[in-house]
Amino acid sequence: MRSIATRAGVVAATAVLALTGLGAATASAATTADAPIAADVTYASLAGEWQGSGTAGSNPVQPHFFFYGNGTLKMIPEDNAYLATGTWKQSGSSFTFHLEHPIYDSTGAVVSYIKADQTGTINGDTWTSTGTSGRYDTQGHLLETFTVTLTAHRV
Repeated sequence: MRSIATRAGVVAATAVLALTGLGAATASAATTADAPIAADVTYASLAGEWQGSGTAGSNPVQPHFFFYGNGTLKMIPEDNAYLATGTWKQSGSSFTFHLEHPIYDSTGAVVSYIKADQTGTINGDTWTSTGTSGRYDTQGHLLETFTVTLTAHRV
């Protein structure tokens, strides 16, 4: 687990060093502007922003993912044609996610929906997944299925 110091933590540590007389040069040189503001970022967690690449059927894809700490996710394709939403779960280095999104025609009308399920593994700042997606008409009838394979890197 990799942790990034908080601004308050750096200020507190600087104050302790200054008060005890230890590391006086370090204490006087440190400022809150130097400290990152994120805290306790766990790089083994899927939570965060990811840039992906892979295939959906025979089509190349480059989706952008946002996995939130509350177990929800958003995915935006490379052409910004829609917003997919869903949920995710992680156990150790393994994870699953489910997402859904509409498909629009040239007039902006919804003509079908995609429902996707992926199973994958995370290793540091990279994850890979594979799964099956289905395209459904507006009445919920399955029109086709296809395999989706993805690799993503933390942004």
